[in-house]
Amino acid sequence: MLGVLTGDISNSQTFSNDELNHILDALKIQLSKYASQYGGNFDIYRGDAFQLAVTQPQHCMQIAIGIRLALKALPLSADVRVSAAIGEAQFRQQEVKIGTGEAFVLSGRGLDTIKPQYIAFSCQNEQLENKTKLLTRFADAHISGLTQIQSQTVLAYLEASDKSHENIATILNKNRSNVSRILNASNYKLVAEYLSYMEEEIASWQQSSDAEK
Repeated sequence: MLGVLTGDISNSQTFSNDELNHILDALKIQLSKYASQYGGNFDIYRGDAFQLAVTQPQHCMQIAIGIRLALKALPLSADVRVSAAIGEAQFRQQEVKIGTGEAFVLSGRGLDTIKPQYIAFSCQNEQLENKTKLLTRFADAHISGLTQIQSQTVLAYLEASDKSHENIATILNKNRSNVSRILNASNYKLVAEYLSYMEEEIASWQQSSDAEK
């Protein structure tokens, strides 16, 4: 059972070559981080598209939102569309884009139909997909409304092991009260609660699916 995320940089043709290279560098940093953290690998192809496969699919929405926040945190007003899917699949290291299986099919199909949203979730279990579809659309709309500074601060909070506002302020080299103000204005707890809910729902379905085999 894998989590597969397929995505591309939104409106990539509007950026200069230098700007696009800067965006791609930030994207590669996030993809490398998540591939290492959640047991997977990734490919970047066609200049602005990517695919990441991980062996811990319960974290796929944290990855999707993390990638969006990282690009929205850039001073270039960059964004990315990401279609996440979980299911049975196989891939070879360093050849993710030619992986096979249900998760790859669902993820690619989801990206084809994702507009006007920026984040989508698909699953071979129709009940789980339907149960989480509306919540994901709300989360997507909320992330779309975050500013550059809010995106940077929420991402730092989500990725920190010590989530105290003092620690986030230290990471970002900002005043603690300012960080608290930005986080509260960003409704960061709702984002964290959505991600916890998705992680629990996916893990629960995965356990029940494994038990049936």
